[in-house]
Amino acid sequence: MVRRLFPLMSATERRKYARRQCELTVEVRFRGQSETLLATVADICLGGCYISTVSPLPAGTVVLLCFGGPGEAATFAGKTVTCMPGSGMGIEFTASLDDASAEQLNALIARLDDETPKAEQVAS
Repeated sequence: MVRRLFPLMSATERRKYARRQCELTVEVRFRGQSETLLATVADICLGGCYISTVSPLPAGTVVLLCFGGPGEAATFAGKTVTCMPGSGMGIEFTASLDDASAEQLNALIARLDDETPKAEQVAS
């Protein structure tokens, strides 16, 4: 007999925020290391993002995500929550966002909303 600690939930039920499909370049920085990784964000929301990479970091790794662009530079702290070798990693934003950072993230997502037809948005 299999006993579950938590009821089965769909991804939709677990998510607080709607994800937006995208192709954004991000610089991933690691605590205590000088090396960085350039990767592609496949989707993003106010709670985190999914980064496509062949060699994802193990779950629990603390990272800084540095987004850049004309007038859009922003850095967010996070940690890996899923690791799928050969595919990518899920990142949860961990630091509570100050007003300026939250505004930058909202603006980034709003820009994606404007550029992405609703049919292409990832299920929330």
